[in-house]
Amino acid sequence: MKTLVTHINPHLDDICAIWLFKRFHPDFAESKVEFVSASKGNLPAEDKEKVYLGVGRGRFDEHKGDLEDAAASLVWKFLKEEGFTPKDEILAGALEELVDWVRLDDLGKLKDLPYKDFDVPAFLRIYGGKEVKPSEENLNLGMNILDRIYLVLQDKQKAIKDFEQRVEFETKFGKGVAVESEFVNRAFCDTKEGDVFLMLDPRFRSVQFYSPKENTDLEPIYKKVKELDPEAQWFLHQSHKMVLCGSGSAPDSKPTKLSFEELIEVLKGVD
Repeated sequence: MKTLVTHINPHLDDICAIWLFKRFHPDFAESKVEFVSASKGNLPAEDKEKVYLGVGRGRFDEHKGDLEDAAASLVWKFLKEEGFTPKDEILAGALEELVDWVRLDDLGKLKDLPYKDFDVPAFLRIYGGKEVKPSEENLNLGMNILDRIYLVLQDKQKAIKDFEQRVEFETKFGKGVAVESEFVNRAFCDTKEGDVFLMLDPRFRSVQFYSPKENTDLEPIYKKVKELDPEAQWFLHQSHKMVLCGSGSAPDSKPTKLSFEELIEVLKGVD
């Protein structure tokens, strides 16, 4: 059986390197993982059956002097060279962003981000120690998390595509942005310029009016849509920064009859 080797109590970077091999290299999908002491220097020469990651000073160990790389990015480059990475633009873009996040974290270039105690690397090595069992548990947890992050980043890539078709206009709140998409959400809108956003998800006919700005009150929008479509289940969030109708969490709620264009006119015309 093919074997991937990393150090005991692996970092996110080492876990990601293993994840990349197992998820994208067809010969390593069912490979086993061994853990060795990080104090080991040059380990026996790698072969096609055993690959060292983040340890051993081999091809996939950045500690041999790869200043701008991490184990994960070295594996990523190798997989691209071998033609094992996704050809689909959405999948490739998501994977590249994931690997670069891991690389930057391993290089200490994300240290200024707030709430580091709540970040993925902080809880992936919580057990510490020299025993192998916690290392296996942390590896499995990390790989499950990376699977989820990869899905999130795929949706982000799809949101970027959908956002290219957005409609922009002026409102009493400032710049308005409307988009019809299954993937554009509030977190995505927080990264874009705009004072108020209208999102229509065609899967559930769900609607969100949302403002990321402080001191914005969307109650006038709520009153207007209630007047135009009183049978729909409109909800004014307690923050008054969101007006909602339906969602993936409430697929049985009554959707609005208002079209995308009519919802835009609400946002444009509200006093």
